[in-house]
Amino acid sequence: MSFQLSLSTESVTAAYPDEPLFVAPDATVSEVLRLLKAQKTGHVLICEEGRLAGIFTERDALRLMAAQQDLDQPVSQVMSRDPVSLEEGASVGEAISTMSEGGYRQLPILGPGGTPTGLATVYGIVHYLVDHFPQTIYTLPPDPSSAPSEREGA
Repeated sequence: MSFQLSLSTESVTAAYPDEPLFVAPDATVSEVLRLLKAQKTGHVLICEEGRLAGIFTERDALRLMAAQQDLDQPVSQVMSRDPVSLEEGASVGEAISTMSEGGYRQLPILGPGGTPTGLATVYGIVHYLVDHFPQTIYTLPPDPSSAPSEREGA
């Protein structure tokens, strides 16, 4: 299958999504930070009644600490509400485009009824691309638009 065809037809669920990590909206920021450390991850989804309400990432944590805000406040007060997300049927290409345009490093993947089923990450997508298209990925020059004019080496 070609590179372009695969990106437009392969589901984002094939791009090694992370298992979602959930917390309730009333969990404190300090509890969430301990959970992130214990799980060695940089993101947690905040769900109410099984539906996605927000996301809290390491960027949010850094912003809070830089502002010296109270870490005992509920995560619902500082989470990113109604985060951009992908449906399970979204293609890998759609995920790449959405991440690129919005500057996102992770996007929740929603199943039927808005229930989070995974998390598309930059790492997972790059892993997918390298696994499925090694010749395309490994043979690209650092800047594809500026190939060397002469062969390098002796």
